[in-house]
Amino acid sequence: MYDASGKLIRKLKKADIEDYSTYSDYNLFDDNRLKAASFPKQPTYPYTVEFIVVTIERNLMFYPTWIPQDKEHLSVEQATFTLNMPPGLALRYKEVNIPTPVVEEMAANGSKTYVWKLANRPAVEFEPLSPPAREQLPIVYTAPTDFEVQEYKGKITNWSDVSRFYYSLNDGRDRIPEDLRRQVIELTKNEASTVGKVRKVYHFLQEQTRYVSVQLGIGGWQTIEAEKVAVSNYGDYKALTNYTMAMLKAAGVVAYPALVRAGEKEPDTMSDFPSFQFNHVILCVPDKRDTLFLECTSSHDPAGYVSDFTGNRHVLLILPEGGRLIKTPAYQPADNLQQRRIAIKINEQGDAAAQVITRYTGLQQDDYGSILHRLNHDDQRSWLIKRITIPAFELNTFAYSEQVGDVPAVIETLELTIRRWANASGTRLFLPLNLMSSLSSATPLTQSRKSPMELGSAYDFIDSDTITYQLPKGYLPEYRIDPLKIDSKFGTYTAQLVMEGDRVVYIRRVIMHRGRFPATAYAEWVDFRKKVAKADRAQLVFVKSN
Repeated sequence: MYDASGKLIRKLKKADIEDYSTYSDYNLFDDNRLKAASFPKQPTYPYTVEFIVVTIERNLMFYPTWIPQDKEHLSVEQATFTLNMPPGLALRYKEVNIPTPVVEEMAANGSKTYVWKLANRPAVEFEPLSPPAREQLPIVYTAPTDFEVQEYKGKITNWSDVSRFYYSLNDGRDRIPEDLRRQVIELTKNEASTVGKVRKVYHFLQEQTRYVSVQLGIGGWQTIEAEKVAVSNYGDYKALTNYTMAMLKAAGVVAYPALVRAGEKEPDTMSDFPSFQFNHVILCVPDKRDTLFLECTSSHDPAGYVSDFTGNRHVLLILPEGGRLIKTPAYQPADNLQQRRIAIKINEQGDAAAQVITRYTGLQQDDYGSILHRLNHDDQRSWLIKRITIPAFELNTFAYSEQVGDVPAVIETLELTIRRWANASGTRLFLPLNLMSSLSSATPLTQSRKSPMELGSAYDFIDSDTITYQLPKGYLPEYRIDPLKIDSKFGTYTAQLVMEGDRVVYIRRVIMHRGRFPATAYAEWVDFRKKVAKADRAQLVFVKSN
């Protein structure tokens, strides 16, 4: 470590470096580890840390990825990445945001050296709603052409090669016991369609098995035999996918594994760089024009629903002759609904009693479906109270139920007591109209924007609210609010009021669309969200008649 003037402050000793397991809560056990160190006393900013990392790999499926500047607010004075390839082994690589090209040198013995350098790289700060970090930071991806791991040999020049290797690694592991085969045939004998058979087998899987993850060595890519899963009734994602494929085979349904880069915030596979980029496998069931994708680790999702964990991204289909990249479903705004109906009774002091029924579907129901199956009633209550943004309320009762369908839905029913929701002042009552669905403003620009603007799957939705206010006797509106519509390239907002005697019906609807927009569009985004936030703060004034 050096101070700002370049003076050496301290060198780490071997004893200062700790070795840790990177055990994760979703794996029963894995063999990944890391080394970490911290200096006892942090110096004054800025300071420099110099380090050299040497790794020894016996698993040649994976070559290293160089990310010298791996986060924002971190500058790089100097970084070098040197890769020595022995004779006869070819290197494939992909450069992203590397200002100077690689330097290649061939030795007399036929070995080849690749050197990348980065110097004087200033710190970066990611702008709001900017593209993924891997599109903005300097990165070099490397991958083998020929490789061997635990006596399994492979070659990668295209995606078909990756598919063939995975197939050979797992071929013949889809046999199930004879009694289970007969059970599957009996289970599906009355189903004439592929979809019907898939649903029966998938439901059987969810009822009979549980997910347990163990990732060790080649076991991270090679599945446990289906026969063993049939006996133990548990397995990791590869094992449960293979087991489901084997049961569907017994039912006369053809299915194929599909490798995927899974995770709500994980980037999609780089389709132009064939390599082992995947961390998960799902099952693909072709059915004429329709294709079902099965998440075989889920204990409650309907067959064919993949959420944004594996939705809207490229997956590698595993076929004996070599597979290809295909795309999983992308859920549209009409799939991701929040439909809310609220009946509120207001007294003269402004206190309110509300009955709320909300139907969540698609990506908007994911959190609710999870807590419905994962948490007990008391924990659900605590989770729900934290999500309700009303300033002062009491949650009297709540309940959740599921609706079965191709796109899952959860129904939420609430009874609330709200203190001073309307503000009473003399003979007037000031009533905010939007109870639970207000959108906030966007972060404004402080300087000229550089990066494009990206709205991901979280911005692909439709929210609709119908709120009926029962007013105290004798109160009439002091003025009327005209219907409002706000249109933009990002979505549409509408709101209107309907007066029905001593009742006011407030109807609000928001439609949003995902997409990538130029940097110049961010000012329009800020303006759109500002107008929507203002509309969501609207209130109506009522006056008590004599």
